[in-house]
Amino acid sequence: MITTPLKSSKLQSEDTALSANGKDLHPVFSSLKKEETFINHISELTSPNVIQHEILLDEMLSRFGEVDYRERAGLDNGEKLSRKIYVVITVDEVLLIARVERWQMCIKHEKVYIFNGAFWKVCPDGDFQTFLVQAACRMGVPDIDARYHKFGDELYKQFIASANLPEPEQQPEQVLINLLNGTFVFTPQKQFIKKPDAKDFLTYQLSFVYKPDATAPTFEKYLNEVLPDEYLRKILFEFLGYIFIHPSTLKLEKALLLVGGGSNGKSVLFDIVLALLGYENVLSHSLQNLTNNKTGYHRADLADKLLNYCSELSGISDISIFKALVSNENVEARQIYGKPFNFINRCKLMFNCNELPSEVEHTHAFFRRFFIIPFDVTIPEDKQDKHLAQKIIKSELPGVFNLILKGLQRLISQQGFTHSDKAETALKDFREQSDSVQMFINEENYQKSNEKSVYLKELFNEYRSYCTDNGYRPVAMRKFSERLRKIGFEIEKKMNGRIIYIEKKVF
Repeated sequence: MITTPLKSSKLQSEDTALSANGKDLHPVFSSLKKEETFINHISELTSPNVIQHEILLDEMLSRFGEVDYRERAGLDNGEKLSRKIYVVITVDEVLLIARVERWQMCIKHEKVYIFNGAFWKVCPDGDFQTFLVQAACRMGVPDIDARYHKFGDELYKQFIASANLPEPEQQPEQVLINLLNGTFVFTPQKQFIKKPDAKDFLTYQLSFVYKPDATAPTFEKYLNEVLPDEYLRKILFEFLGYIFIHPSTLKLEKALLLVGGGSNGKSVLFDIVLALLGYENVLSHSLQNLTNNKTGYHRADLADKLLNYCSELSGISDISIFKALVSNENVEARQIYGKPFNFINRCKLMFNCNELPSEVEHTHAFFRRFFIIPFDVTIPEDKQDKHLAQKIIKSELPGVFNLILKGLQRLISQQGFTHSDKAETALKDFREQSDSVQMFINEENYQKSNEKSVYLKELFNEYRSYCTDNGYRPVAMRKFSERLRKIGFEIEKKMNGRIIYIEKKVF
């Protein structure tokens, strides 16, 4: 990474420290009595002037001047300057000036990142290509060469290949959350606001200021109504806090499912979470696309996002990829037209669904990666406020954030999620209802038998008819027999085919 002191920020040298309850103030605030004065002063000290990429790149361009390409390449006057020479020397000069000026740039997954005074942001490929072409023109590359349509692409690829700009290493023992008035630092011992630091390598900024005394009465009233169980609400806030935790700090390997029919408040929560985290920091890719093993395009988008929150739960293309994503393990991805790359996924997964999928992998490793919160309260039409989400977004995001911080603190303290009988029951129901074989056995009143038996093929045909009648997708014969053995049925191979010891219950 190339670093430089912030030139356009109002930040002071001292961090703005608060205790967890916001009462023990840094000495600089000793004369500030009113809460609003206190908050405004924090903003004045710590709100960075976020510099747009266009301005940053324009400022960088002003540092370039004429370059003698022929001398740099060691050519005689009669020798021709090739495009390759222009490309290599231009990029060398950009990197040289970058080091001299100590620009804050780095490369990650073949993308150029620039620190804008508040957070690191990807510089779009097209913008950076244009910057490199303009730099080349200022260095003296002939206009006809600079305008050639492949020139910018060649400059960009050469820059990626030549630049040694690794991303900064983060400190996993701290939870860092970037807000408008600075970076909120959370440790088990203390919490405080500090000025943004390029070394933290935060690639986002939430759209509101941290206010330690902010509340969210409208949001709490809504949530108490749609989710009356206290322990389920605790799990929800803990998971939203978990979004900001680095895997090396706490690795819980959970995806969150919010399950329930319509008119139950899930869509309101969806809108609030997206606004709180920032639409640019949230994806809405389906689980099927994320686990597609053929392309990896959708997985590539996860690299710098906080949350993937999708309003539907589709099937899983590759179960091993799903497990790796939820467990924050190394996964392969690729950008369209780009090379494959590996990354450790930090983006958490959250889904809304009206009903749970009916056919999934039946292993402990699969089910233990889910937390299910049932939304089973239906709000009558005459009590629904269609503008509720926007009202909360407009005035209560800092208060909602404080509720999430309480969940974060609880999660760190407990080193895990709060126990909930309702969540456990929901997961148990998911396990049973997603197994069409188990449901067939239960609903057709079959039980194990010591003496009576039927041919497995006959039972399988009956199972397939059951699935057709009830809208389930049947599993193959091999999977059918595996699941029957798993739940305790004995299957034997005979001369005329396999038999299973089974009989109908007598009532």
